[in-house]
Amino acid sequence: MSDITLVIDGVECRAAKGDTILQVARRNDIYIPTLCWMEGLTPIGSCRMCVVEVEGNPKLLTACTTPAENGMKIHTKTDKLKQYRLQILELLFAGRNHFCMFCSQTGDCELQRLAIEHGMDKVRYPFLYEPFHNDATDPNIQLDHNRCILCLRCIRVCAEKVGAHTLDLEKRGWGTNITADLGKMLGESDTCVSCGACAQVCPTGTITLRDFVYRGRRNDCDDQVESICPLCSLGCRIKAYVRTGSVARVEGLSANSPDGGQLCHKGRWGLPKSTERDRLTAPMIRTGSSFREASWEEALNLIASKLGSASKAGRAGALLSELSTDEELSVVSSFFRDTMKMDKVDGFFGNMLRGFVKGFQPFADQGIRPFTGAHNILESDAIVVIGANPQEEAPVAASYIRVSTIIERAKLINLSAGKNPFDGITDADIRAALPGEMEKVLVSLREAVEGGPEPKEPAMAESARVLREAKKPVFVIGSSLAEHPSLVTEALNLAVASKAFFDDGLGVVPMLRGGNCLGALNTVIGESDWLSESELDFLYVLSTGMVDEDKRSLEAMTRARFVVVHTPFMVHPLVNMADVLLPAPAWFERSGHYCTLEGERRRMNMIVPPKGNLKGLSVIMDELAGKLGLELQPASAAPCENVYEAKSPSTSARTVSLKEVR
Repeated sequence: MSDITLVIDGVECRAAKGDTILQVARRNDIYIPTLCWMEGLTPIGSCRMCVVEVEGNPKLLTACTTPAENGMKIHTKTDKLKQYRLQILELLFAGRNHFCMFCSQTGDCELQRLAIEHGMDKVRYPFLYEPFHNDATDPNIQLDHNRCILCLRCIRVCAEKVGAHTLDLEKRGWGTNITADLGKMLGESDTCVSCGACAQVCPTGTITLRDFVYRGRRNDCDDQVESICPLCSLGCRIKAYVRTGSVARVEGLSANSPDGGQLCHKGRWGLPKSTERDRLTAPMIRTGSSFREASWEEALNLIASKLGSASKAGRAGALLSELSTDEELSVVSSFFRDTMKMDKVDGFFGNMLRGFVKGFQPFADQGIRPFTGAHNILESDAIVVIGANPQEEAPVAASYIRVSTIIERAKLINLSAGKNPFDGITDADIRAALPGEMEKVLVSLREAVEGGPEPKEPAMAESARVLREAKKPVFVIGSSLAEHPSLVTEALNLAVASKAFFDDGLGVVPMLRGGNCLGALNTVIGESDWLSESELDFLYVLSTGMVDEDKRSLEAMTRARFVVVHTPFMVHPLVNMADVLLPAPAWFERSGHYCTLEGERRRMNMIVPPKGNLKGLSVIMDELAGKLGLELQPASAAPCENVYEAKSPSTSARTVSLKEVR
């Protein structure tokens, strides 16, 4: 129910108490120009473009910072406002070098758009600026201070969404500049995480991505497609810009979402750069040290002949990337598991997932969902990082941790065998080698939280105190713990003892590596590690070509007598080990669903139609089944959203004995 009513440009608008005038106007499709304002960031009212007239108030008020009040009568389009905004724009153009014909962002600049919108055909003020330097020290990001309007969007997104606090202001007056780490060049920064969020929010040509600045301005692109990034288990939402049939750039979707519309360095640079890699466009069959192009019929006949005999002898296997969609994993599972009756099916991260599964199992047996959405880190008042390096494993989760700790004042505890990934912002830092010392520390902390003896070590005692007092603690556990399932169980025991309970599950965020690890867990991950020991006559490998294969997988391919690699790219050393290469759609040519650690089943949309002599995965598997005299069976796996489905509230969880996992 709305609390207040106000009138904007003759339109009666309803609003909740605390809403700003700009928020009310936007909800009612009333346009007010802005420059420094951006959804999801703290409004500061510095650019003055959003000023409005309020009847009874002699001043012009900034709509982005002024609270809406009951009975207000507001005007947004008067002649006085138009002249005021035009004057602001002229002063901005006089303050720095905004000669659009020389700027890479011309046609894609918010300042330029507003100047055209307000009919600015001249600048009445003298150009008083001196040349500013162009900071090109960073290999990925260029910072041209000559274009800066000091809107502070970059500073706010770096602090409020990324949590890095790399950028700030230096000097005063006309000489004010954006600087990194209190006076350093951006390329010399110790805190920058190279996420590119600053470039995405910059309204002018000040901060640009060097690799993509001339590949296509947003306004020049033919299409914009919303999808998700498949490179880690968070499944961040993205917007891909398409120009002349290729991906020109990739950006985060919304600054108002938990991830703040940010992407990590993997998503922002890795996704578009992958479009430049050598593509596999037709089936290839090895002849000696090279490959020759073959028809689909010839390639599938050869594969069927090798697979049939190897399968009968129990010496055939399939290895799949966890970056594949649910639909792709289900099709492959239906062929190898249900049609071929093979048990040797696994994922590249199979051992990691099995370790987590074993550690989770005692809690899953209680009907508890043993983890929570990563965005809940932002709601936590105490974060415990256990054997994890989120900046490498899931960088956006690392942003959540920094924001929660620095801005929301959550307590941060690091427990690891190596370097502290959050050095300088942790409240307690505990060193413990895996697995023995780590287990003792976890048990000691749990006992102290439950009211047992207080640890003698100061960092341990402080950690126990923090966890006893915390209302919403979260435990981030690294993929290295999966090698020791008992440590996973003890980490969850500590979470239960600390009352880390959320609506969607226990307050644990596991650093799963692949984009669709939960989907793979539900469809293709085997119960045991057959890959490390098996000598196979046939091995099928489905790879997206986006991440490096692990040593265990490459060794298995080396041992196998006949290897089929199904991949979009000519990636090495994968291609070197193949006997047959099958072309597959790249990430931007695929559609399907991913089960993410955010607790959602998110859709990947096709951005560009597939090119070349490609066949769909279901068609290939159906044809292979036919050549073997079989009929492709429907997949038996349940939908991935049912993985670890909560049957009981997390508050009913109880600690378990390690005997249950040993």
